[in-house]
Amino acid sequence: MHDGVHMTPSAPKVRQVLALLALRANTTVPLHQLVEELWEERPPCSAATTLQTYIYQLRKLPGLGETQSSGSDESPQALLTTPGGYKLSMPHGCLDAQEFTQLAARGREAMERGAVAEAADLLHRALAVWRGPALNDLAPGPIVGIDTLRLEEQRYEVMEERIDADLLLGRHHRLISELTGLAADNPTREGLHAKLMLSLYRAGRRPDALEVFQRIRRVLTRELGLEPCAELQRLHQQVLAGDRGLDLPVERTTVIGTHADGPHDEPPVTLPPYVPLRGRTAEISRISRLLTEPGGPDRARCVTVTGPPGAGTTALAVAVAHGLGDVFPDGRLYVSFGDPAAPQTVEDVLADLLEGIGCRRSELPTTRPGRARALQCWLATRRVLLVVDDVGAVHQVMDLVPAHSRSGLLVAGYRRLYGCQLGTPVDVPPLHPDQSGELVLQALGPDRLLGDVSSLRTMVDLCGGLPGPVMEAAGLLGLRPHWSIQQLIDWMSRDRPTTVSPQRPHPFHHVVRRWRGLAPHLRDALAKLAGAGHCVLTVENAARALGRDPDETEELLEELVEFLLLEVDLVSDASSHRFFRYHLPYLLRTALRTAASHATV
Repeated sequence: MHDGVHMTPSAPKVRQVLALLALRANTTVPLHQLVEELWEERPPCSAATTLQTYIYQLRKLPGLGETQSSGSDESPQALLTTPGGYKLSMPHGCLDAQEFTQLAARGREAMERGAVAEAADLLHRALAVWRGPALNDLAPGPIVGIDTLRLEEQRYEVMEERIDADLLLGRHHRLISELTGLAADNPTREGLHAKLMLSLYRAGRRPDALEVFQRIRRVLTRELGLEPCAELQRLHQQVLAGDRGLDLPVERTTVIGTHADGPHDEPPVTLPPYVPLRGRTAEISRISRLLTEPGGPDRARCVTVTGPPGAGTTALAVAVAHGLGDVFPDGRLYVSFGDPAAPQTVEDVLADLLEGIGCRRSELPTTRPGRARALQCWLATRRVLLVVDDVGAVHQVMDLVPAHSRSGLLVAGYRRLYGCQLGTPVDVPPLHPDQSGELVLQALGPDRLLGDVSSLRTMVDLCGGLPGPVMEAAGLLGLRPHWSIQQLIDWMSRDRPTTVSPQRPHPFHHVVRRWRGLAPHLRDALAKLAGAGHCVLTVENAARALGRDPDETEELLEELVEFLLLEVDLVSDASSHRFFRYHLPYLLRTALRTAASHATV
């Protein structure tokens, strides 16, 4: 448009050239890209001459031609020939795509500050710039076609962010008709269907919200062979249950003014200090790769790390997070549920995270949903990694899963957790005996272990090759320099109980801590199994030791496997009957004889 008059070229290929130059405004577009856009892989012999003709036709348009003179004032030529290509020189802000991007960025910044009404207005204005699908009057080639898709995806992202802001402002009644049309036009876009379900639920139309879920489920299973994503399934369950957490929050979202908002401030990093790990190169590489790969348009990048007591899941998660500063440049936050026997509440963990980004605890929303919304609002436009430690149940972390794929969640758990929303599970194995021995040598020095290599291997075996107990054993030897490794082995092998205290190193500490965090029925069952003296268990001999029926016993054993307190393998007898055999590691048996005889842990 020039002086209020549309000046669009009529020739299709000339429009293609103009579109590509405009999409790359103020940068040089190489000749080969223009040729590829116009003729793809089959350019004519006269391609260069024909392209010059198109450029000539564009320069005849007002505002794009040679230098314009008006008295003593001259305006520079807009369509420039540069080495290797052409450049469309445009004043800043004269393209609607630029205006859209600027308004969207201001809206996101307002949302980060918690100014939801301002954000909604800016995002509405950004979307109002659009007059229809991008470049809908053009038959694009391969390059403009990709840019068109990119613009449309940006439009949908901003639209969903604007809808989120409107939902926070209680505008669900107004959104229902818009979302109904959007969901019909995008039958597999799960995020839009989730917002429609929430709007209907808040409008008191719970049956309609449930029907939306059934409709998208039918489409996904019929056309793609997929079940709805975890977020949509969780919302479905909440609607079924009439979960008050879906209600419009009473608190206004005024959080999110943080110490990391300034242009020169460092992003928040609340990780424990980095400690180099021995023997975990493969695990660090795998977890880092999983957190680096995109999680999908509506799914955060999540990994759950679990291991037997003392495997070092916390140290592993922290080491991974320290190495991902480039992937998550806007912050890496660590939080822990603490002692499994008395874990923090989800509300307190959310408060810890919000304090980590600079919020005052006294000003936080008082409810769990309010705090969760405040955290998600802050995460919405950032790339942040959350590291959540000492997790024993799925419900503890559901409010912490980032709502967008830009951020990630790394869970360090003491129980295997189920749920595709928690991403890929990674089990942490024991160390190789040589690696465990190197830990002890590093802690005590080689002089302490001269001539006692066989005892060192025995001690490592007693500790199950787990770095936590191995280092606790080395720490105890450091406190008692008059002990040989053999004396430590004899001390660990005693049948009489030994007091375990967290105030000093003890090889049993990790096992006892996890045992204390079990439900009473599991804690009692495990203590009885350890006291029965069996190192290998079948369902039958475990049932006799517990005084329970086989079915109930099998459920107990499998639940203990979920906590990684029992090992299991599949065996076959002479008649090819297959059954499971459970193993009680030596460290666990000995530690639980101690724990069951003392109230002090």
